[in-house]
This record gives sequence, structure tokens and C-alpha cells, in this order.
Amino acid sequence: MSHGRDTIRPELIEVIEAARHAESIEDAVFLVRDGLGLNHVTFHMNVAGAGPIDYPFVRTTYSPLWISRYVLRQYLSIDPIIRQGFAATEPFAWHELLTNEREEEMLADARAHGIGRHGYCVPTIDRFARRSILSMSSDMELDDWIEFIAGNSRVIVEIAQILHHKAAAELALTLPPAAVLAPREAECLLWTARGKDAKAIAAILDLSEYTVRSYLRTARRKLGCRTLSQAVAKAVQQRVISP
Repeated sequence: MSHGRDTIRPELIEVIEAARHAESIEDAVFLVRDGLGLNHVTFHMNVAGAGPIDYPFVRTTYSPLWISRYVLRQYLSIDPIIRQGFAATEPFAWHELLTNEREEEMLADARAHGIGRHGYCVPTIDRFARRSILSMSSDMELDDWIEFIAGNSRVIVEIAQILHHKAAAELALTLPPAAVLAPREAECLLWTARGKDAKAIAAILDLSEYTVRSYLRTARRKLGCRTLSQAVAKAVQQRVISP
């Protein structure tokens, strides 16, 4: 989508190029979040046919606590954003969704955990029928959020397409086997999934805070993740831990 690039503000071009040249989708979602000043950014691709069903391709800036809560409460089965995202062909705002009582409860829980009051999703589908959703959220007032989306929709769609193609390239690689964590590494990661920080985990396990951080760092590296949030998500998906 280079057409009309001269009408896009320089700072937004920087965000687009940061996403394009990021080493991975995992890096890209953080760069996009920070570049656009958002609460969170999540990229979710339907990998049916590309790998095991329990290995979804999800990269997000969400906290470990919300990721583990989402998995434990089986929110994937009732998440209206996922439902609409994998059915829609056009971008949509979260406040436009028609939701039932259970879905409203799930969204209220998300807001309580810092996901953001308002969101926007861009679905992408390619010629191989692969679908993805780029989802972003913010705590802006609704009028400000609507104005933000209206002024940046073209940029957001371009970013969604960039990430879709990058994800397809990543998925072309053989999916790795589940990581093997040492018992203490898995234990520290498990307590992280339950919302505990390193200091609290140290008290629970009768370890030094330095030792806990060391275990978490090696667990994250073994899982091939940049952040603890991603490590928790991957460990749950691969059934390395069960919060």
C-alpha cells in the first residue's frame, strides 16, 4: 500500500517501517503498540492446516496474568472479537459488536485487567484462505478513539497486511517441539501465570528474588520468547504448565 504514502505523517511511516523490518511478529506488536500509543496490540492467525490445533499463532502485548486468565476461563470459546474477527471481511470497532450477556461479562473482565475500554480489529484473508486478525485497544474516550481510527485506518490496514505476510513466512518454518523446562523454571513460570511478580514468587518458593528472575529468564529463552507474557502463553499452549 505505497500509494498515497506522501499523505501519511512521517511518524506513522516510521511505525509502518518498524513493523515491516521487525525481526518477528512478536517484536512487531510491541513496536506498533508503542508507536501508536496504544494499550495493547494482538495478532492472531488461524493456523488450521499449518500446525497442531493447540499451537495457535498468537502474538500479543497482553500481561501474563490476563493471558493465563483468558486460557483458564476458556474465553476463546466466547470471545466476541475472535468470533467476529474470523467471520468479518472488513475492519470493525469493538463498540459496534452485538454481544450477549456472557460476552459482555468477558469484555468487562478484560477491561478490568487493563486491556482497554475500546478496540479495533482488522481481518485479513489471503489467496490461500489464511485468515488473521490485527486487534488493538486503548483507554481513550470513545469520541477520541473514533477520531483516531478515522485518521489512521489506512495505516492500520497496511500494518495488518504486513504482519499477515510476515506471519505466513514464520509459519512456513517447522513448528518447534515443546520446550523442556527444569522443574524450578516451570514452577516460577506457573506462578507468573497466576499473576505473581518475582518478589512474591521468591517468598512463595523460599528462594531469592535474583534466583527467581534467573529461572524466569532461562525459561523465557528456552521457549524462544522475548517477554514473560509470550513465554506464559507459549508454555500454556504447549501444556508445559497448567495454571
